[in-house]
Amino acid sequence: MSSRPVSLAWVFRPDHVETEHDRVEQHAGKSVHAVGRVPDTIGRVEVVLADGARVRAYRHEVALG
Repeated sequence: MSSRPVSLAWVFRPDHVETEHDRVEQHAGKSVHAVGRVPDTIGRVEVVLADGARVRAYRHEVALG
């Protein structure tokens, strides 16, 4: 396991979003500060973006940036 820091970005996927589309679209591509470990009932985790915004996303939506 490497201890080197990595850069992560959140990838907005509108086909996976229900009614939150307008609220979350503005955060597409922003850097990720932290990713939650425990998914909700539909498999999304909390993602804290570098600017402090919080979104719910599937783990595959967090990508090396």
